[in-house]
Amino acid sequence: MDFWNDTDNLSLELQAMFEFWGDSRASLYVSIPMTIIYVSICFTGLAGNVITCVVIVRNRHMQTATNFYLFSLAISDLLFLLCGLPEELYKTWYRYPYVFGAVFCRVRGFAAEATTCASILTITAFTVERYVAICHPLKSHTMSKLSRVAKLIVGIWFLATICAVPQIIPIGLVHAKLSNGTLIEELSACSILPEWALYSRYSFQMSTFIFFVLPMGIISALYVLIAATLRQSAFNSSDGTSEASDKKDYVHNSRKTVIKMLGESPHDTMEIAVLRRRTY
Repeated sequence: MDFWNDTDNLSLELQAMFEFWGDSRASLYVSIPMTIIYVSICFTGLAGNVITCVVIVRNRHMQTATNFYLFSLAISDLLFLLCGLPEELYKTWYRYPYVFGAVFCRVRGFAAEATTCASILTITAFTVERYVAICHPLKSHTMSKLSRVAKLIVGIWFLATICAVPQIIPIGLVHAKLSNGTLIEELSACSILPEWALYSRYSFQMSTFIFFVLPMGIISALYVLIAATLRQSAFNSSDGTSEASDKKDYVHNSRKTVIKMLGESPHDTMEIAVLRRRTY
């Protein structure tokens, strides 16, 4: 009698588990539009970033300090698209089970975290380089050397790779479990392992502060200093002399650079925020 009661209880528990997870197939009203969006993102993202990399590599006159930073960001976008988009596209049709395996689960998490860190560090380094070029032009000749920028970018990726390792420790393949300890293979997801939940919370908060809040504070402060310098330069160059005219041209070009940076930064910041959110 106890055997049949236990069996009935497990059956009810299993049914409740599936009801809690919901339908494995997503609604077509969601899947089809999201598939179109993801395919469009994949096509434009891959094409745009590959073209950017090819143009910079094949044209020596395009190999400037600024374009080196853009090359790094393009590589970051490509890695995320290749590692993250197949899973996202699959999940728009099938919510569970997770069919990519535990290894890909960790690789995808590592790629998302590493590219996130590399992106924000690259943007920060690029902003510092622009700040030095505009506010301290005499120092920019040494800071903008291509060899130095290349070494800096390599260092950024090395640091991003090292810092991504602690963030993927709690990530793994999670299965639903019955009260008797039986794993339900059909109910699986790539998520935070329960035993690492507390560690994940604190490590994520620390990583967010170090690789998002702090760099964005630095970037914002540098933009304020750049704007103040350009404003002062415009005021000082209003006397109409030849030297002032040269300064005015310099200020105008600098403003164009800053406007371009300001236009790109919100996109990169939003991308970083989305990447970090998807990692967890």
